[in-house]
Parts: sequence; structure tokens; C-alpha cells
Amino acid sequence: MFRFSAHPAAIGISEGIQDAFSYLQVSWRSWLPVVVLIAACSFVAYAIVGSIDTSSFYTVDSYTNQIVWNPDASGKLAQLLGLYGLVAILTDIGGWVFYAVAVAGLRNGRVTVAGILIRGLITVLSAIVVAIFAILGLIALVAITVLVPAVGLMLFIAAIPFTIYMAVRLAFASMAIFDGFGPIDGLIESWRLSNGAVGRLFGWGVTAALIGVAISVLGGVLVTPFTGAALEPLARACAAGVSSTGSCLTIFMMAVVYESQRARLDPTIYGPVPGPVYPGPFAGGPGWPGGSGPYSPMPGGAGPTPGWPGNAGPYPEPYWPGTPGPDSRAAGSPGIQSAIPGWVGPTNLPAWPADPNAPQPPEAGPDAGPFAAQRPGSDPTNPPASS
Repeated sequence: MFRFSAHPAAIGISEGIQDAFSYLQVSWRSWLPVVVLIAACSFVAYAIVGSIDTSSFYTVDSYTNQIVWNPDASGKLAQLLGLYGLVAILTDIGGWVFYAVAVAGLRNGRVTVAGILIRGLITVLSAIVVAIFAILGLIALVAITVLVPAVGLMLFIAAIPFTIYMAVRLAFASMAIFDGFGPIDGLIESWRLSNGAVGRLFGWGVTAALIGVAISVLGGVLVTPFTGAALEPLARACAAGVSSTGSCLTIFMMAVVYESQRARLDPTIYGPVPGPVYPGPFAGGPGWPGGSGPYSPMPGGAGPTPGWPGNAGPYPEPYWPGTPGPDSRAAGSPGIQSAIPGWVGPTNLPAWPADPNAPQPPEAGPDAGPFAAQRPGSDPTNPPASS
């Protein structure tokens, strides 16, 4: 399960990378077999087909200077597309597994094959919806460019930041779908969570992209010495494994910021931030009635926060998802994070398991009811009248 190093609403990029890497280490049994499978398929593809060399498909006639396709070009092309297409499909399915493992870590849930396939296919439907709108927009943009070239050129320039903006706003769609939303609702939830946080999410995205570039460079370093040699398929397989592991890490980073945005927009999930680290209705923020300093006491003074699992004092040692604490309810329970997929409001928060050591309410008896205190004998200061 994910262990956040800070309150999710206040977590930064450095903590996010640390928490994603920590979860990568503890969940290796779930994602490593997928990485090994992708690497093995890459090894087979390169061993059979070799590197992509388009010059083997045709020759150039020295007299006419025209391209002449080789007789076996179609067979080689079909084999090439089939093998590398299989690797691409397995890589996409591997991404589904990484998303499922990430959400399971956030919700303390299980990863099932059926859940991976169903949720993965829903992400495909969601991507098709986005692609349809993108294609329609591109067609309209081309039509405007043909009719009014000057306006079309300006729109093409403006389309670059607009595309980046839309990519940021819809970045959580796959994560939300694996968290229980449908193809359209996942897009809506991503739009909701990214509202007012485009700059923050863009910074996280740039960091993830830099990590991806660094991992790609590492893969290239592994392959370059063996290009054209007998060990090239093995080097390509190692590079594919490194690249898949990097993709898994970036998805786990996305899971951290996804939960962070949920905690910011839905403060009832994790409770207030312990300290003036994030503006809003949290400790030290505008409208907070409990003081302005770090670790401000909750309304009502110091002591256990209502609903906080077993901690004495004003946030003496916070426990976030799955962290064992002094109270047995803090381990193996849904936690205040809400383990309900698709959580969108405070109306379906999970209840804590009943504490067997908690004092039980008095049983209802003949004196129970709103007027019990008015009956003779119900109050020690009002004994029953003697007969």
C-alpha cells in the first residue's frame, strides 16, 4: 500500500518521487512479471526480425533511378508489423497493469485479471472519445486554414499551448477509470481534479518527462555497444525492461499527485493539513477556526481529532494509508482516505470497524425516552415517592 511521507494535500514533487519509488520497491511482485514479459517479447521480436531496416524492402534502379520493391518485401513488412505490433499491445496492457497496481496501492485493494482487462478497455473507449473530438478539431482547423490562411496559421500556433492545456486537464482520466469511473465520467473527474492546478500538474508532468528521457537515454546506452552484434536482441530486451520500469514509476508518480488533488478538493478524506502548508479550509488557512501556527489544535482544543484513528494529542504522529498505529483500526482498514472507488463526496465515507473496547450505550428500558428524566426515580436527585 502507498505510504505518503507527508499529508497528501501538501505533498511536493520530491516527496512524490520518493513515495512512488518506495511503492515501486514494495509492489515489485505485481509489476515485475509484466516487465519481464515485455522484455522477453522484445527479445523474440529482435531475434526473429532484427532491427528495422527499410532499405531491405526495396532497391533503386541505377538506370531509371526508380524504386523497385523486392519480391519478399510484403512478407517482411507483415512479419515486422506483426511482431512489433504484439510488443506494442503487450506494452499497452502492461500500462493497464501498472495503473491497476497503483490504484490498488491507494485503496488497499486487490489486482485481478478481469479488473485489469475491463478497466483497460474502458480507457480505450475514453481515448477514442478524446480522439474523435481531436480529429474533428483538426479537420475544422485545416478547413479554416484553407479558407483563411492567415487566421489558420494563428490558430495552428495557438493550438500548441491549447493541446498542452487539454493534456494536463485530462491527465487523470486513466487513473480515474481504474479508480471506478466510466469512460466519460473519468474525463469529467480528471477535469474536476485538475481545476485550478494546471501549473502544478504541468510541473509534475515535466518532471515525469525528464525522468522518462533519462531512462530512455539509459536504454540507449545499453543498446549502442551491441548494435549489429549477436547480443543486440538481448540488449534490446534489457532496454525494453528498463523503459517499462520507468513507465511504471511515472504512473506511480501520477497516482501520488492524483490522490493529492483528491485530498485538496475533498478535505474530508484525509482531514485538515497539520500546519499552514496549503491555503484553504485547513489548519492555518483562511477560515480555519483553530489557530494559525503549525500543528494548530483542532476546534475544541487539544486531544484526539474526531474520527482520527487512535492518536492522542493534536497530530502527535500522523498515520496515512495503511500505516500501523497505536490503534488497531489504523491497520488493515480502509482508512480515512476512503477506499470506495469513484469517491466524489462525503456521503459515502466508509465507517470505522466497531471498537470492542469502546463503552457501550445503555440499553433501552422502561425509563428510556425523551421524558425519562421527568419520571420519578429516573434521577438520583429525584427519588420515588414513598407509598
